[in-house]
Amino acid sequence: MNTRTLSASIRTTVAAALMGAATVTAPAFAAPAATPDAVTIQHTCEQTMGLTVNDSGYAACVATLAQVRAASTPARTPANTACADVGLAPGSADYGRCVANLDGALTQAQLSAN
Repeated sequence: MNTRTLSASIRTTVAAALMGAATVTAPAFAAPAATPDAVTIQHTCEQTMGLTVNDSGYAACVATLAQVRAASTPARTPANTACADVGLAPGSADYGRCVANLDGALTQAQLSAN
């Protein structure tokens, strides 16, 4: 498959799917890259999608993948922080159980205080 012949929206959707998203919408601009995640995103748009900074869909690709990446990063909650602090790896089954148990305990404590 020649990715240069695909429309920008199809290339952006495919890139987003490769990064773990189902569907997303792309804004008309891309933020400047400085973080390791941003370098990975740029690499994906360039190497996987075949885009260059001169392509009209490049900025949309970078911005969309950055949004997907930001949305997939878990929020820092007290339960997430506590489970990570005791050495559990985010994404593992033990980490998930830990977060669920702590969230439940915190919710119960808040409800019983009222």
